[in-house]
Amino acid sequence: MIEKLEQLTVDQFIDLVCGKVNVVLGKHEVCSPEKIAITVRNIIIEYRDIADPGDVAGFIRNIEEWIKARIGVILWTMVSNLVMFKDYDKARAVLDMYGLSSSSWNDKRIEGEVKSRLAKSQRLLDEVEAEREKQSEDIDKIRSQFDGQTAALMAHFKFQIDTSTMRATIYAHLVARHNAEIKAMKKAMKKK
Repeated sequence: MIEKLEQLTVDQFIDLVCGKVNVVLGKHEVCSPEKIAITVRNIIIEYRDIADPGDVAGFIRNIEEWIKARIGVILWTMVSNLVMFKDYDKARAVLDMYGLSSSSWNDKRIEGEVKSRLAKSQRLLDEVEAEREKQSEDIDKIRSQFDGQTAALMAHFKFQIDTSTMRATIYAHLVARHNAEIKAMKKAMKKK
């Protein structure tokens, strides 16, 4: 599994940002959704920390909310499946690991608790995703913004950038340097 930004090309990173999380997996590799979500979050944070350190804190909060909501839905769906197959002992074990003392609960109470928690988790995920949709652009817009940014970098630094071969960390450092130089130029112009 790819776990570091330096292991991705710019194109792969853009795909990752656009939601193609399988970019971090090997050809026949299978991983838990939780591990993939954490890895994706860490890679995107690594990029943002290099390219725009001031923007990282708010981004982390949004990603963590989404990850927690997704994990909740996955967990309660799995427990719901256990209940559906009448495997109440395994469902109780999961509930106990979750911190709910369910060993004395009857099967109906287990069913009700799981159904309630799944519905609550799904509602939370729907709310978080609706908020994310408001804040985030669609995939075409994200790709277009990266294209625009790449064009600006090429014009500023006067060299070609091949996003299919350039490492994402190098790209992030170019973005950071470009932003710093533009900021310095604006500051110098204000002094005149």
